[in-house]
Amino acid sequence: MWFSGTLPQRRVTVVFRLILAIPQIFVLVFLAIAGFFVAVIGWFAALFTGRLPDFAHNYLSGLVRWEVRVNAYILLLTDQYPPFSFDDMDYPVRPILPAPGQLNRLAVLFRLILAVPAAVFAQIVNYGLTVPLIIAMWVVVIVTGRMPPTLYTTYAALVRYQARLGAWFNMLTSEYAWGMFGDFVPPAPAAPPPPIGAVAAGETQAPPPPPPVPSAPPAPPQDQPPAQPFSYPSTGGQTATPPAYPGAAPGAPGWSPPQPPPPTGPPGVPGAMPPPSSWERTSIPSQVEPLPPWGILILQGAAKGWMIFAVVWGSIVFIAVDAARGHRNHHPTTSGLVTTAPAHTSGPGSGHIVVQLPADP
Repeated sequence: MWFSGTLPQRRVTVVFRLILAIPQIFVLVFLAIAGFFVAVIGWFAALFTGRLPDFAHNYLSGLVRWEVRVNAYILLLTDQYPPFSFDDMDYPVRPILPAPGQLNRLAVLFRLILAVPAAVFAQIVNYGLTVPLIIAMWVVVIVTGRMPPTLYTTYAALVRYQARLGAWFNMLTSEYAWGMFGDFVPPAPAAPPPPIGAVAAGETQAPPPPPPVPSAPPAPPQDQPPAQPFSYPSTGGQTATPPAYPGAAPGAPGWSPPQPPPPTGPPGVPGAMPPPSSWERTSIPSQVEPLPPWGILILQGAAKGWMIFAVVWGSIVFIAVDAARGHRNHHPTTSGLVTTAPAHTSGPGSGHIVVQLPADP
């Protein structure tokens, strides 16, 4: 994922953001219905061949891009209206999806079961960042005209996690969703210890003694001719310096410096799909392949605090919503039990007969 960062936003579009997003949501509903049938066909194909067909990969990857752009627009990550397109376009929130590759057939078979932990975790964070935090953020963006950087990073992590979950669930990648709390960046190597005799800043040190004057080299013996260029004399002595490589500056060394390795591909092209594994999970991506600079998202300070708050508060809301649904299903709200039975009649008012049974005492 690539994010442009927090930018100024027009307050009018922020006020009417949900109304402006209605056309996008309307189109996405029909695209998601078609995507369901494409995913089912692709699931059977990947189960037998270990690879998602190209037509399914093209459609589902375009659907993921569209959904990511609409989610970013609704969550105030950008003020630019999402394009009505499946293509990878220049947009402030841009998902980078891998090319088609091999999939683990066992993980394809149990896709729904394996997706439960990541889906529940994404829903918990979504609850924590939606109610009521998004209302307060909406007011802040209206007043200041810009999303705070800490909240921007937090919501960007949620959008990126949802995009990774959608890409994995739709068999676009073999890598399980990860990175809700940001990416792991290895710390910089420790600096070497100071040399012996070094002093701290502000202290004085006696000046070093002057270097010794080098003595003149001994003259070669008179009974032996001097060494010729590029020749190896029969006795000791250093040969002449070889010529510098073409294009070298005057005084450059006489050997060619090491050349950098050739590039692996044109810039901007996404890397290959990660290799499949038993659980299709990469715990620390830097151990497999270092992330590019544009793909690193680090949550520090207040951004990580907001994410922890979202997990805690979202868990409370998730449990409350689940308990409310269970209570509603087990306790009817009416004084009796209402059932319907089909009526095989015709004419006005036909269709179902409503029968109300008395409630238990």
